[in-house]
Amino acid sequence: MKHLPTIIILLLALTCCTTEADRNRMRAGLDSINERNRNDQPFTVSDVRPYVQFFDDHGTPNDRLLTHYLLGRAYHEAGEAPMALECYQHALDCADTTAVDCNYAQLCRVYAQMSQIFYEQGLYRQQLKYDEMSVKYAWMAKDTLAALMSYEQKYYAYKGLGQIDSAIQIIEDVAKQYNQYGYTAEAAVSLGSITRTLISRGDLGKASRYMALYESKSGFFDEKGNIIKGRELYYCYRGLFYLNVNRLDSAEYWFRKELYDGMDFNNQNGAALGLAMVYDRLCKPDSSAKYYRYAYAMNDSMYAHQATRIIEQMQSMYDYSRHQELARQEEKKASRRIVIIWICVGVILLTGLVGYIFYEHANRKRREIEKQYLQGLDIIQQARQDIEKLKSYKKENSALIAEKEQFIQKQKDKLQELSSETLLYKQFTIKGQEPTTEEWKQIEEQVYGLYPAFRQFLSDYAFILNDKEQKTCMLIRAGFKPKSISSMLGVGPSYISNIRSEMHEKIFGTTGSPKDFDKKIRDIG
Repeated sequence: MKHLPTIIILLLALTCCTTEADRNRMRAGLDSINERNRNDQPFTVSDVRPYVQFFDDHGTPNDRLLTHYLLGRAYHEAGEAPMALECYQHALDCADTTAVDCNYAQLCRVYAQMSQIFYEQGLYRQQLKYDEMSVKYAWMAKDTLAALMSYEQKYYAYKGLGQIDSAIQIIEDVAKQYNQYGYTAEAAVSLGSITRTLISRGDLGKASRYMALYESKSGFFDEKGNIIKGRELYYCYRGLFYLNVNRLDSAEYWFRKELYDGMDFNNQNGAALGLAMVYDRLCKPDSSAKYYRYAYAMNDSMYAHQATRIIEQMQSMYDYSRHQELARQEEKKASRRIVIIWICVGVILLTGLVGYIFYEHANRKRREIEKQYLQGLDIIQQARQDIEKLKSYKKENSALIAEKEQFIQKQKDKLQELSSETLLYKQFTIKGQEPTTEEWKQIEEQVYGLYPAFRQFLSDYAFILNDKEQKTCMLIRAGFKPKSISSMLGVGPSYISNIRSEMHEKIFGTTGSPKDFDKKIRDIG
């Protein structure tokens, strides 16, 4: 027994040596997975879990912060958002922000990943909170680029919330800071991201300047002006810009380039819709109808793809049994944290389910209306061609011509009923907001396409009507109700009532009620 103390000391020494060897081995393995994460190389939950278990017992707060972060990344890549959020929250709980050696850079990354999940689920206000925290810890880590990149993510949250002015302000501010710290390429890329928004708002001067910076300093273009693969949607922005400045040959060039180079749904839809608008301007209805059909077909494909993605997200979040089984395996799990996570899951599920049901119902109705609308356009076009043929023997065919003209008018009336329910029109009454410059042009093109005489009528009186009065006339001819018109023009219902009465006297030279004015405007073909 006299050797017992010596034996105990030796055993303790051996134990300590073994633990140190294990630490070195596990540290090397953890560093390897962290490197794979930084280089976007795949790894799984089972790859990370042994390190979580080891460093929970033998690691520092920074070790535990990293392991739970990597476990969250693995779950996120597997499509399991609730488990990823739980792991990220556990990582934050592990961090000791009062310690001198706290890894603030890693904390920044955890908050940034949580922000990304909230963005993917459409929870933009939550995203903003986590973006703020990501920015805070990036500055504490003295990582300027990470701080600016996290700040830039707020643009997408404000855009998702419909706060476009705030979104643009974020981009312009972060671009200024990028340039200040020497990140000129990042500044150009950020400004390029808002060019379409600026074009839609009619701010073409600023859009032109930002596109020039994007093309010259982003590093995305080769010497021939071709953008790198995956960013071809920019060609659509170019096309829309030239469409808005009425350079139709240039607009057609860029839309066709997008059609040929960008092969995904978004590019094909954007290019086809752009070409359709170009041919509308060129008064080529056959070509216009052709690309409208293709655009609608791509819309359907995009909606189907989005619906599949929504279902997959919901399925991954709804796997309660697997989540609970994994939760039981987690050690030292705080019950309060679980409740918070499941509340988030419930909100996400409910929001997604309601949105999906509403979207499917609206989408079915939209497709049917669009189908009827396009068929009506084809019928009118064919009838007009028949009239042109009959006019070569006008005397003999005068009765047939009159019959065809009556037929065309009936078809126009049918389209009139449909027009207020088409995708283009219905969106404004639902949103209750003013159309963009581009959307006004689309409405104008549809109205003039259906009622050629109305174009001449409005042109004849343009010198006595201001912009709102002309738009009111156009919307009345398109079949909108006064309430919708006031919403789209950003004015009160009484204003619309008054100017209709005033225009009755301006245009027709007599007094009359707003309803009398509407009837006369709608009689103009």
